Amino acid sequence: MNYEPLDRLPIIAIEPYEQSVIQRWRREGLSPDESPESFFGLDRFDFVPINFSPIPGFDCRVISEDDQYVVQLDWLGSTVRRRKEAPSMYYGHIDHPIKTRRDWESYRERFVPNLAERLPTDWGTETIRRLNQSDNPVGLFPFPFFFRLGFYAMGMERFLTAFYEEPDLIHDIFSFWADFVCRLIEPVLQDVKVDFLLLAEDLAYKTSTHISPRIYAEFWHPHQDPVIQLARRYGVPLIVMWTSGNHEPLLNDMIEHGFNCTWPLERQAGLDARQLRKRYGRCLRLGGNIAKEAAIAGPAAIDREIERLAPVIHDGGFLPALDDMVPEEVPFSHYKHLIDRLRALEV
Repeated sequence: MNYEPLDRLPIIAIEPYEQSVIQRWRREGLSPDESPESFFGLDRFDFVPINFSPIPGFDCRVISEDDQYVVQLDWLGSTVRRRKEAPSMYYGHIDHPIKTRRDWESYRERFVPNLAERLPTDWGTETIRRLNQSDNPVGLFPFPFFFRLGFYAMGMERFLTAFYEEPDLIHDIFSFWADFVCRLIEPVLQDVKVDFLLLAEDLAYKTSTHISPRIYAEFWHPHQDPVIQLARRYGVPLIVMWTSGNHEPLLNDMIEHGFNCTWPLERQAGLDARQLRKRYGRCLRLGGNIAKEAAIAGPAAIDREIERLAPVIHDGGFLPALDDMVPEEVPFSHYKHLIDRLRALEV
């Protein structure tokens, strides 16, 4: 990612695998005791094991179910519906824990930045040593971040209208969350050499962003900037925006405020790593951009995608990978072809 000479191309899954595709692959050749990363010998991230979840946690109980769906309380206190055949995916948010300011005041009490509760018990010895000696990129991943927190805890409609109807509430939520994240990650940054900070937002849909550049500037900058500045102060070289959809309307602003990487660059949202490299130059590192639709279609489509991306792969500052979670429609043989083709590239 520093545009330096390589001995080989890093091959890494920057998006997870749907549970249903793992089940399919086990029938098609993936051994029952192996992960895809292990089977294919993929590179991996090592994430610092900070617990950003609510403490005490919510009782993730099943509320109701039928032949197709399960309705349950999830880990952030929302009531969600999931399809039994694809349990890692949401199929409807039914209810949310934050409906009023009083709800928020109660909700925030579950997020006390107490390191003793939120780091592993062997943090001071084994975990720090393992991370600092790791050959893998070491990342900080405060999940959720602003947009996902608001969407999950308030519901999309209430969250988006609150920017106009209750701006003070949104500023309070974002300010609190930024402080919570900073107070947890600064002691870690003092002990661990971190390679990247990953902020997972999902700020966009297929054709544009969920919020305008004005809203982003008004609500994100005051609270997001201190998090990025803290990471920079401790020498974290890569600040990554993880979002699906077409977030290009916000990219200039993101770069100006410290981001220098973004993924997964969803192809069906119109994002093309070649065009982004021409537009933003080497200051913006990239990842993803291999259309999941190509992995579904088969070897010829996969080859075309890799040929399309070859100039950026050879230029550097780019981790080629699927642009979404690997869905059930991808056969094991197609994914193997993708990995084999990437591994065969000379860089």
